[in-house]
Parts: sequence; C-alpha cells; structure tokens
Amino acid sequence: MQQGDLFSETPGHPRPGRVVIIDGHHLAYRNYFALEKLTTSKGEPVQAIFGFVRTLLKLLREDGDCVIVVFDPPTPTFRHESYEAYKAGRAPTPEDFRPQLAKIKDLVELLGLSRLEVAGFEADDVIGALAKQAESEGYPVRIVTGDRDSFQLLSDQVRVILPDGTEVTPATVKEKYQVSTAQWVDYRSLTGDSSDNIPGAKGVGPKTAVKLLSEWGSLDNLLANLERVEPAKTRDLIQQSLENVRLSRELSRIHTEIGFKLDFRDCHRREPKREALKEMLEQLEFGSVLRELGLLELPKAQEVAPWPPPGGAFLGFVLEPAEPMWAALKGLAASDGEKVYLGPARVEELKAFDEIRAIEAKDLSVLAMREGLWLPPGDDPMLLAYLYDSSNGEPAGTVRRYGAGEWSQDPAYRAQAAAQLWQTLNEKIAGDEKLLWLYREIEKPLSVVLAKMEARGVALDVAYLGALSADLGHQIEGLEAEIHRLAGHPFNVNSRDQLEKVLFDELKLSASSRKTSTGKRSTAASALEALLGAHPVIELLMQYRELTKLKNTYLDPLPKLIHPKTGRLHTRFNQTVAATGRLSSSDPNLQNIPIRTPLGSRIRKGFVAGTGMKLVVADYSQIELRVLAHLSGDEKLAEVFHTGRDIHTQTAAWMFGLRPEEVKPEMRRAAKTINFGVLYGMGAFRLSNELAISHKEAEEFIERYFASFPKVRSWIEATLETARKTGYVETLFGRKRYISDLDSRIRSVREAAERMAVNMPVQGTATGDLMKLAMVKLNPKLEEMGAAMLIQVHDEIIIEAPEDRALQVAEVVKETMETAWEFSVPLPPLAGIGGNWLEAK
Repeated sequence: MQQGDLFSETPGHPRPGRVVIIDGHHLAYRNYFALEKLTTSKGEPVQAIFGFVRTLLKLLREDGDCVIVVFDPPTPTFRHESYEAYKAGRAPTPEDFRPQLAKIKDLVELLGLSRLEVAGFEADDVIGALAKQAESEGYPVRIVTGDRDSFQLLSDQVRVILPDGTEVTPATVKEKYQVSTAQWVDYRSLTGDSSDNIPGAKGVGPKTAVKLLSEWGSLDNLLANLERVEPAKTRDLIQQSLENVRLSRELSRIHTEIGFKLDFRDCHRREPKREALKEMLEQLEFGSVLRELGLLELPKAQEVAPWPPPGGAFLGFVLEPAEPMWAALKGLAASDGEKVYLGPARVEELKAFDEIRAIEAKDLSVLAMREGLWLPPGDDPMLLAYLYDSSNGEPAGTVRRYGAGEWSQDPAYRAQAAAQLWQTLNEKIAGDEKLLWLYREIEKPLSVVLAKMEARGVALDVAYLGALSADLGHQIEGLEAEIHRLAGHPFNVNSRDQLEKVLFDELKLSASSRKTSTGKRSTAASALEALLGAHPVIELLMQYRELTKLKNTYLDPLPKLIHPKTGRLHTRFNQTVAATGRLSSSDPNLQNIPIRTPLGSRIRKGFVAGTGMKLVVADYSQIELRVLAHLSGDEKLAEVFHTGRDIHTQTAAWMFGLRPEEVKPEMRRAAKTINFGVLYGMGAFRLSNELAISHKEAEEFIERYFASFPKVRSWIEATLETARKTGYVETLFGRKRYISDLDSRIRSVREAAERMAVNMPVQGTATGDLMKLAMVKLNPKLEEMGAAMLIQVHDEIIIEAPEDRALQVAEVVKETMETAWEFSVPLPPLAGIGGNWLEAK
C-alpha cells in the first residue's frame, strides 16, 4: 500500500465486507500508560494520542472498510448508579489524559471514521449492541479492545482483537480459561475483577470457578443447588458472598439491548477532512503520521546525481565508532533538497566544501581536523531543533518527530533528512527573532569553537596519574583490610548484597526506610551518610567508595584514552543535551572531574599544559547570584555586588539583623545555603536537612531571606505566573524551556516543575547563554595570541597559552568575559595561571 492509500474509499460496496468496532476509550487509556511521557515542543502531553493514532492506522491498513470507534460517555452510566463502589477502587484518571482524549475524538472524525457515544451506557454495552446487530445481519465482526468482558460476545462470526494484535475466538477462551463463552459472565461473577472493582465471591479463584461451572453448567444452576455444593468451605464462601456474586453478574454482563440500531451500509469510511487533519497533526508535531498519511510533502531528493554536490548542499555521513577523533568515515552523501549525491567515503572529498552543513556537523569537522583539513561546521539543523525545543537532543527522534525522513546508517537518507529538517524548522521559527539571534550569534559560531577544542585536546601527566593511582590502590587495600577487621571476616566490599548482610544482620545497624527497587535494604551513599557515627565502619566505607571511584573513573581510564596521533586526551562537547542551554561533556566527561575534595583536586593536577605553554583558568565569580540580582532587580542584592562585599556574610547580616563582623560561621553557612538553594527552589524541608536544623527554623530562615531580598521573591512569583500562562520560561537572551506539570494536583510533581521553572532562567542565562557568548567572542582574540580553549566546565574555561603571553592572555580573557554582555551588576571573572589545572585554579 502506498502512502496516502489509507484515505482511499472502498469502491462500489452497498454493504461493507465486515464491521470493525473499536473500544476507543480503552485503546486511548492503554496507550497513555504504555508509552513514555511524550510532549510537543510547547510541553503539551500527547503520548495517548500518538499511541492511539499509530494503533488505529495499523488497524486501518489491515481492515479499514467499516470502522466504528466507540467511547464512554462523559456522564455516569447505569452501572455507576446501581453500584456506588463500581470502579471506585481505581486510581483517579490522570489530569492530562482528558485533554488528550478530547483530541483523540476529534482525530477520529477528521479521519473520516464513525464515532459513537451513547448517554447512560458504557462503551462495552454499545459495542455489544453493535456486534449483535451486525452478527444478526450476517456481517463478520471484529471488536478491538483489551476488555475481557467482551469475550461473552464471541461467536463464529464475532472475534475480539486485542491491542497487541492477538485474535481471540471461542476456542481461545476455552483453551486458556477452561470455560465456554456462554459461561464467561458466570466465571467473572465468581472470580470478580479488582481492576473494575467487581467483587465476585471472596476466596473463590479461577480454578474453583472452573470446577464449579464444569459441574453445574451455569451460575443459575449452581445457586439453585447451592446446598449440594461440595466442599462445604466453598459452599460457605459463595453463601457469604451471594449478594456480591449476583451484583458482579449484573456489572459484568454486557447489555446488548440498549434501544438503538445502525445502518451498517452507511458506515463506510468517509473522505477525511484533509486540511483540518493536517493542521491538527502539525500542532501535535506528529511528523511521521503526516508522512504516512501523505499529508506532508516527501523530501524531493530522490533522483541520484553524480558527486560532487553543488555548494550549500547538506551532507549525510556515517562515523564508526561515533567518537570523531577515533572514527572512520564509513559513508558520505549530500542533498540539495532536489537530488541526492552519493560520494566516496573519503575525507579528501570534503576539500570541495567551504563548510560542513549537516546534522551534527561538528563531528565531521573534528574528524577532518584530525586528518589535517580545517573545514568549519556550518548550518546544523539539530542546533535549530534544540533551540526550538530543548527536548530535541538526538537526531533519530528529532527527524521522526518533524517528519523529515529516515535516520538510518545510509548516508543518503541522512543527507535528505538534514535538508528536510532544515526547511521544516526554518518555517516553524520564521519571525522568532530571539531564537534566530541565539542560533546566529551563539550556537552556530560556538560549534566552530567547540570543534577546535575537541580536536586540540588536553595534555595529561601520565606518570603523575599512574603514581597517584598506585598510591590510592595502597590506601584502598588498607581501608579494605580495616573494614574486614571491623566486620569480623573478609567479604566483597563492592557487593551490595554482602554489604547489606554485614551492616544490618551482623553489625545490627538500623536500616533506612528507603528500599531498593527489589525491596532490599539500601546501601547507597545517602543511606550510609545517615549512619555516620553509628559505627566506625561507615566512615571507612565512604572513604573506600570515594577512592575506588576516583581510581576507577579517572586515574586508570584517562591515560588509556590518550590519542596515539595527538598524544592528548579528547572529549566531546554536546550542545543539544542540557535543557538549560549548558554544555555537557562526554567520551570522557571532563566536566565531572571532582574539585571539592583534596583527593579530587589532585586529579586536576594531572591535566597539564603542553611544552612551552601555560594553562590559564578563568571563571565567573558567583555568576548565578549576580544574574539573579540582574533579573530580579533587587537593589539590596545588587548593592552587595557593586560594593564588592562578601554576599554570604552580608546576606547573613541582613537575615539576623547583625553587623557583618558579628556574623558567625554557622550563620554565613546558612545564608550561603539559602543563597544558592533559592536558585533551585529549595524548601524548608530540604534546608532543614542541609543545615541539620528544625523545620520551623528552616522556615524562619527562608522568611528572613525573602524579607532581606523582597524583589527576589517577587521575581520568583512573577516567573511562575508567566510560566503557567505561557507554558515556558526563558533566559535573558530568549532561550525557552517548556515546563509541564506546573498546575499538577500532585504536590511533589508540581513543586519539581516549579523548581525547574525558577532555576532555568538563572542557570540558562549564566552558565548557558552568557558563557557560550563569551567563548564565541573570546576565540578570535585567543587565536591571535597563539592560545586556545581546551575545556569548559559550567562557569569555568581552561585555556592553553604560550608561556611568555600567559599573563596577557589572562587579562584578555577577564576583560572579554566581563564585557560579553551588559548587566546591571559587575561580572568580575577570576583568572589564574599555572603548569597544571590545579595550580592555575
């Protein structure tokens, strides 16, 4: 079947070949829970809609002549009225399901299908009535549902199709449940169904129900001869649940006589409302569905033309493995939107281009630099997609989402997808000047900077790291021996189960109420921290874990990752991962090198400058708090930064009504915790844990803080109010993050959404947009002085500079970072110079 054939009407049939009845409500609800949460770029949940449509289209491809989709009515049915507890045991309907169900109903009609709801009757009653009518008129019937009550409708003409495609017949029921379809309601009356809150006979399970129905034939006969039922225990169970059994039968029985009929000759699929359907699917961002229905123009790059392509074409390439510094080029193609060009998989072919336009263009640029060819990354549709919606983090899902083709291992498909995605996204963001500015001035030029950083890499002192690893190895052995002594016997310290037994069964320590997913007592770091002071072994275990993590994560692996061609360590900087706009690092992650512990700091000493070079390390001082002062406009907060006072000491002074010199260390610590905690929506509960104070004291601290900085509270409230109205928050530069669940009735979910909404404008402005902009502005200045950026870690940049120019480079770096953008408060960077990362820091 070709794309678009789903819209073809059945020609010349006065009556359909067979009738397909779909339990719409059940199918929608099932898909809601079966799929991971899926949202549009505006944060609208759509997983139930997407799953429903995909399942429906599959059914239509297989049998799409007469299709009737039945839904439950919005009003109570006779079952609810006859039994108040009916379905009362179910969890409440998720609040984001109902809006999705409404759109599903609209889509059914836009697709040209018959939609039916009957007031006072559930969908299964309507389905039953339709099935019996169609059967009596000689139609084969297929019922699509996962509701097992439908099994009572089965016959030679009527089949049930489960959502997974399994066909259920009378023989299927007999084989699996050992009862006939005529006995199905009686069987359900005895066994009950907790999912529908149908009580059944308490204590009577499936085996007993089968035995009883086999012996007595029907529930009526069983109840008429109840005094003869053996054993007595079973008889007593039924007798005690007699009322529930009879009620269960009424609730389980599908009522097929509900007072209406259809003319199935009129149920042929109608011509869909193409324009309205296309508009709705575009709003839902179901690109793959649009393409499947022929409503989205296919990429035109179908004709194969000889290599090389014209200038401006988008490249498609395949690297193996994915890390560009280690990869081989396995495929190369291009697309100009009209034709596809198949090229040889050779790096030399790239010499014909001025820049690389491609999805993940930076990777191909890095590979080319490894081979001595400088070819800057140019337009990258993934960067545009990420700015449009920060959940667009990887190519395969993004290409599917916007109907841009296929993301396979074929470079031709990748090239076509890049060209199509670029066109689609440019249409979507046309007129959004903030987003376009972010792309032109930050993300696109930054990809050039990052490509050079990745290709250059950083030098390691392998001998030093080896010696440090050996030293830690000796310390780990000593800690392990002492842990064994305290435990009374040797055991595998790295075994979760063995450690659990030692701590809680042998040493009798109190286990945390927190359990693992399998119900075991937790030995995680948080569980050990709660036990500090209870036994000497706990502190040793925590030290052991810290040392083994440092050794196994950094000291041993990093020297093995040195590239044989460059003699340096290379990471990848990811622009489309963090929702706040921050960069991330991987393969390996150099943003995670620890700094807060003495041992962690020693690892940074192993990152060194090359021969004749020095490292210049610069970072913004308290950048997020300074950005908060700018965004909130709080005069007292800004005053601290203008006068150069210590923000935490001054905050504590205002909070406690003291002079700065009277502030005690614990007061400054409390102020510091709140200063940074407010950026992440810290509440009294977490603050009380952080400071080991009562909940009441924590609430008082927070109130004092906001009394000191009233405009910070006003800014937070205004940010949340705007987010609830628009569905998103944005940075100072206009980068958006869509936030769902801000109005959730579930407190924990709502508060988590609020924390994201408050944090993103601050963090995204400070360590996202501002840091990226500073890097873009800094790069040409560094190149003029023979210096280069190596690593970026949130608010910090590590630069390699000629030894005789290091001081000059440091001054240029500070000046550029400070003036990258004009703020209402100063942004003074700190810069240090040294032979290694630790020394320069």
